[in-house]
Amino acid sequence: MAYDSDHLFRLVQDDHIGQVVDLEKRIGETAIGDSETLFAQLIRRTLAAWSRAYGGPDQPGAPGDMLRRILAAARAAIRRILDSLIPRAATALGESLGEALALGVRQGGEFVRAASGRRRRTVAVPRVGRALLDEARRMGELVVQRRDRALFLLHPDRVSRWSHLLVALGAARAAVPAVRAHIAWVINTAVNEGLDAVVRASAQMRLWVSEADACVRCLAYTGRTALIGESFPGGRSWDPRQRRIRAPGVDGPPLHAHCRCRCVPWSDSWTTSGVPFPLALEREAHRSLAYGRARPTESRAARLRAARELLRTEPDLLPTVEARARAAVRTGRFTTAA
Repeated sequence: MAYDSDHLFRLVQDDHIGQVVDLEKRIGETAIGDSETLFAQLIRRTLAAWSRAYGGPDQPGAPGDMLRRILAAARAAIRRILDSLIPRAATALGESLGEALALGVRQGGEFVRAASGRRRRTVAVPRVGRALLDEARRMGELVVQRRDRALFLLHPDRVSRWSHLLVALGAARAAVPAVRAHIAWVINTAVNEGLDAVVRASAQMRLWVSEADACVRCLAYTGRTALIGESFPGGRSWDPRQRRIRAPGVDGPPLHAHCRCRCVPWSDSWTTSGVPFPLALEREAHRSLAYGRARPTESRAARLRAARELLRTEPDLLPTVEARARAAVRTGRFTTAA
């Protein structure tokens, strides 16, 4: 039975990526616990203590016992918050690796059925390997680095104003988004390992699929295929400034923190009544570049350079995509898509 590329899009980019996001969020909530609330309370308490001691947050803090007590209380609170976060986050992530692998296997099987029209034999879920376990344990290192940086900044010789104290508290609080980012990285790595198990059992190639609003690096890979056991070329990007010509090959996604690209099983023998799925993916990447569908973390300048590169290297763009890209390059901004 012929597949429909629109159906495969919805399956992968809506249903499957949505399931991964839900898993990330659930693990993150367990791992983070009340850490964010505790940090917010700590900032309010230290601000109140500083204001009582020195007359307001804009007033300098005089060296002495009062300053040492404020800083000692802040250091103790940071230790309590982050030293309890480490085991909780490591346990939450470690206990979810098997679930992430199983999710990848299940999603791979669903994709193969939708693309090939045939039900394939059940694929065994891989065991959690040492590499994944090591990545999960590395969570503690990430938190300790930020904790120790904050404790270093909270020395009486380095704090004479409330703003100095706030910088130190921010350094400690940065452990929370770092934990979320690491959870996303490890879970998406595990999901892709599950997908790879399906690839080895049911297809000849791996097909790179990115999110609709992926970065210019990931969009340079979407729609590309690699044989089993082969790497994708390294250093690709639609932004020439981010391109790395001599970069080593990449085994597959994720490419960066919060990357939710995946490699699905693929065979050129699977038939379609419309646009082949790899070509549909490339066209969707072109559309994303031309329309400037970037996340807040990616600069408009990078997307504009990517749109310019798209016009320079792709001679057969769809007319609407070409018109959008030319308008963006000419005006220096992307208009909202209809």
